[in-house]
Amino acid sequence: MTRKEFIKNFAALGAGLPFLSLFLESCDKENGLLYPDFDVNFSGKVIVIGAGAAGLTAGYLLNKYNIDFQIIEASSVFGGRIKRDNTFADFPIDIGAEWIHEDPSILAKLISDASINAEIDVITYSPDTVYNFKNNKLKKQNFGGNFYSEYKFKNTTWYGFFEKYIASNISNKIVYNSPVNKINYSGEKVTINTTNGHSFEADKVLVTVPIKILQEGSIDFVPSLPATKKAAIDSIEMPDGLKVFIEFSEKFYPDILFTGGLLSEVQAQDKLFYNAAFGKDSDKNVLGLFVVGKKATAYTSLADDNAIFNAILVELDSIFDGKASQTYIKHIVQNWSKEPFVQGSYSYVFNASEEETVKTLLEPLDNKVFFAGEALSADNGATVPGAGETAYAVIETMLK
Repeated sequence: MTRKEFIKNFAALGAGLPFLSLFLESCDKENGLLYPDFDVNFSGKVIVIGAGAAGLTAGYLLNKYNIDFQIIEASSVFGGRIKRDNTFADFPIDIGAEWIHEDPSILAKLISDASINAEIDVITYSPDTVYNFKNNKLKKQNFGGNFYSEYKFKNTTWYGFFEKYIASNISNKIVYNSPVNKINYSGEKVTINTTNGHSFEADKVLVTVPIKILQEGSIDFVPSLPATKKAAIDSIEMPDGLKVFIEFSEKFYPDILFTGGLLSEVQAQDKLFYNAAFGKDSDKNVLGLFVVGKKATAYTSLADDNAIFNAILVELDSIFDGKASQTYIKHIVQNWSKEPFVQGSYSYVFNASEEETVKTLLEPLDNKVFFAGEALSADNGATVPGAGETAYAVIETMLK
């Protein structure tokens, strides 16, 4: 299993130094700008559909080059699958995307601005205790945190990073509560219609909505999507996804808990309990659960968030002899499958050639309608950096 496959199957946890104070300086091409400056040969208007990681990054770059643009967002907030909770604990919690997945220098590359020096505290998840629960037995694993390396934010979140460095200068360009239901690129200009009766016009359009939204056909393309592109869209699996955080009065759980056979769980990486307060400046006891795929469906198919939490609490009680109920304080459930403009987790499995699928999806429609997002990253799919990288690449293609 490659590192890319490992990451794409689950936001893996890892080993390394317990804390890094990271100074991110975006200097020039030699010092790691994601994309060096390029000459712009475009003077029209661009509309970006979706204010998630890819859409915000696209707007950030369009603003940098003084291009007239708007971002049309279906929901009432920006971020997409990047989402933060500031009230649950004494540290901000990523209830959406959480792991950086790359060397932290990727943050500087996403900012890609020589004038900005960003000081961001980053930790590596080096678990002190790793257990697995199988056949009603809780067993400690001796390898500890030596099986993988992964970075996390210490004092902020992915949402906080985008809020401060990417979205801060373009927030006035976002139109909220406007789900797009039609993109007509048959004329000289592209016309975009929304479900609330608004209409927009642009020379070029960038579509960054989750792959599940394209699969369900809620956006009508005129002319219709080519059969090859529709087949490529439908070949990608974006299954159910769920995150839950629970505060307890004591820490009775390990830093990582697998439920099932250790080898199969490490390989599948579709369900994991983890110490969400690890490395934070906090005395709170917060246990996180991340689960995708069929194991997520077992929860998301329940009646509501209360039913989901109760099922998890019963599960934890069975593992830890009732300590979960005895020490429970509060919880938060983020059911990504029920988010109407997301409807799942991330690009999980490619049922056709991933290289050919991504290549087909990146092909613009009549050089007017372009596509970007985490599912379209050939190298870093299913990650926030991958979504941002696709936006950079497509915007450069669009403007040159």
